Order: sequence, then C-alpha cells, then structure tokens
Amino acid sequence: MNRRAFLGWVGMGMLAASLPVVIAACTDTDNADTPDTTDSGSGGETPLDTSVRPDGFQALGTIATLDANGTILDSENAAKPVLIYRQPDTNAIAAVNPLCPHKECEVQWQPDLKIFACPCHGSKFGADGSLQVGPSTKPLAKFETKQEGNLILVKVA
Repeated sequence: MNRRAFLGWVGMGMLAASLPVVIAACTDTDNADTPDTTDSGSGGETPLDTSVRPDGFQALGTIATLDANGTILDSENAAKPVLIYRQPDTNAIAAVNPLCPHKECEVQWQPDLKIFACPCHGSKFGADGSLQVGPSTKPLAKFETKQEGNLILVKVA
C-alpha cells in the first residue's frame, strides 16, 4: 500500500467516524430539553398545564405530590424558581423563591426547625420567608398561592 492509498483510507475512516456527530448536530432536539411536568402523585399519567393563566396564576404542582414529597421545587416552568411547601403551624400552602437574596444559593427547608437555611453563608429565614439571621439583608421573595381542586396554582409575577 502506498502513502496515497493509506491517507485515503485514513481520511475515509475519519469521515465515517464523524458521521454520527454530524447527524446528531443536525437533528431537532427540542423534545429532549422539555421538562417532565407529569404529576408523579397520580402515576405520572396526567401532564400539568403550566401555562400562565389570564389571572397570572400557573399550575406548578398537585396536592398529592406536595403531600407525598413535603415540598415541590420548580425551576423550569415559572419565570423564577419556586419552592412550594406547607406552613408548619397552619398547614396552608405557601411558595417562595428558594434563592437566598444574599448570593442566590438555594436555601433548604428544614421542617423540624421551621426555617429555611442557606448552606452557603448561613442566612436563616422563617417559615413565612422572613429574615431571621444574616448575612442576607432581605427576606425570601414570597408568591401568592391558591388551590384549585388537586392543583396548586402560584402567581410568580
């Protein structure tokens, strides 16, 4: 085999090896990035309509999912991240932006202490989102919620 034939075979091999990459790059992948919004509380069969309604509310979870998991975190469907939980004293449904106003670390709900705690810098927030301990100087942003049947609706804007 001479050099020209060898380089021809190497070139054909490289072309064949890169073909799957080229095909993948040209394929429409919009469906792969679509978040799964099925209600895991009802067997995953019913997708939630998370579109914003005329009154500004949007469905971000179900009572069944909230009761099963304790919280619902939605970072995909709303304009801002939303953490849905139950107020420990009243059992009312509440929602906050789970990003600490100090440096935007995601706070963790600690139901036994009835606080949100920031793992990055130690800020603590009450069950209503109020600031308890800094370094944050602002409370967690709260969102209006309402229940419609089994759906939990949140007004993020």
